[in-house]
Amino acid sequence: MSAPARPSGGRATSPGEDVAQRQEGSPVSAPARPPGGRATSRGEDVAKRQEGSPVSAPARPPEGRASSPGEDVAQRQEGSPVNAPAQRAGTLLIDAGNTRVKFGWRNDDATSGQAVPRTSLQVAFRHEEVPEALLPWLDEAGLRPRAALGSNVAGDDSERTIASLLARNGCAVDWIRAGRRLLGVTNGYRHPERLGADRWLSLVGIWNRWRRQAAPGAAAPVHVLAHFGTATTVDTLDGSGRFVGGLILPGRDLMRQSLAAGTAGLPRANGQVAPFPDNTGDAIMSGVAAAQAGAVARQWLAARERFRQEPLLVASGGAWSAIAGEVAHLMRAAGSTRQVLVVDNPVLDGLACLAESGLAPSS
Repeated sequence: MSAPARPSGGRATSPGEDVAQRQEGSPVSAPARPPGGRATSRGEDVAKRQEGSPVSAPARPPEGRASSPGEDVAQRQEGSPVNAPAQRAGTLLIDAGNTRVKFGWRNDDATSGQAVPRTSLQVAFRHEEVPEALLPWLDEAGLRPRAALGSNVAGDDSERTIASLLARNGCAVDWIRAGRRLLGVTNGYRHPERLGADRWLSLVGIWNRWRRQAAPGAAAPVHVLAHFGTATTVDTLDGSGRFVGGLILPGRDLMRQSLAAGTAGLPRANGQVAPFPDNTGDAIMSGVAAAQAGAVARQWLAARERFRQEPLLVASGGAWSAIAGEVAHLMRAAGSTRQVLVVDNPVLDGLACLAESGLAPSS
């Protein structure tokens, strides 16, 4: 699975974005970011408010610039950066997808009252950007990973590159593979070890999100998780947390590309979704959206029939905003009364839950 397209250089997502976007059909939006695409440190806004304060202002150096607190001490150490952010210890969370690598963070001192046990700090890089971008991002964000947990569906080269970079900071990476059970989720795949790590950890993430927020004694709903990335996957968890199976199909962009590559007269379309398209671009985009939404509706209806209850539809991935309207239309036609729960990155959520649990990665 992959995640949405991003501005170059990586961006940080806004706090609570996944919860705030629960309205059916709502696209996941990104906040304005500082120049350069880097995440700001927690104390940066406070530090900026203090800049220029007349109270106890230090003597100005000869060039007329006010020195920062402790700068004279920092400058005595050769090569020491001035105003470096305070270092935060924690676990780096890694979701290496087909197109990009997403990184998240869990503080060592994180509290257990959150919907998911990780911070909102997050960034994504294309695979070719990682060697030059990862370590500077960690430095700028003031992050000192003592450990790293990762999901990888991008091949061995991606694992080696990331592991080699983090080894420079003395940090080892544990790459998680699918198993039979993890944090309340049971793997019902015929060959459990063949389930993709991203799908497995996403299921762990949404199941534990529900458990952390549920009232004591509440019955768990059936979950249908639809992820719209390079590939689209639609997976179902029953009310006991058992993964019962799912679909894999080409994602929105792959569908568009295949039509352009496999035909002589069809372009790579950028049209609009319409009930009765009257031009080629709209016809292609409407067909792609219908195929994506139809896969979701098929699994949702199958789950409702099998388990005799209305499933909770959970959506994630960069192409969700383009598919949301079509999905909403089909869900209403099918009799759904639940809102779609849109989550930012369930893979990182699952990794964060594993880090919080203290279990060995192979557990």
